Amino acid sequence: MPPVTIRRAGPEHAADIRHLLAVQLGEHGIAIGGEALSAAIDGVIDVPKRGFFLVALREGACIGVAYVSFIWALEHGGHAGWLEELYVIPEHRDSGVGTQLLEGVISAATAADCAALDLEIDSGHERVRSLYERQGFTALPRGRVVKKLKPV
Repeated sequence: MPPVTIRRAGPEHAADIRHLLAVQLGEHGIAIGGEALSAAIDGVIDVPKRGFFLVALREGACIGVAYVSFIWALEHGGHAGWLEELYVIPEHRDSGVGTQLLEGVISAATAADCAALDLEIDSGHERVRSLYERQGFTALPRGRVVKKLKPV
């Protein structure tokens, strides 16, 4: 199989990111309008202090994406990252692409001086837990709750 390149995404990757994240969010039952998703993606690409996207490229095709949002977390003593999305298209899973993306995320977050990376795993996607555990992530004894303040 041809090698995979992991790199920080720029405006030239926005359409691929939109497509992959629309699929990812749909798989998780998260409803977000196309305009809202595009605005959120563009808002990160245009303002790097908000976070970053990494893309996984194989023979020029975008086969995976990861998104980290920067947060200011008291429990981590300040600047931290929230790994909001990590997605690899199904036909490229189980070949190390997710591991390469995650290693790229950890490296980029470390370079951005993040004290920690947080993430959540949907209850229906427990098979990915071992990916994170192999990279040193540990489960916390709490759950996430949300209150939507405006529609997307």
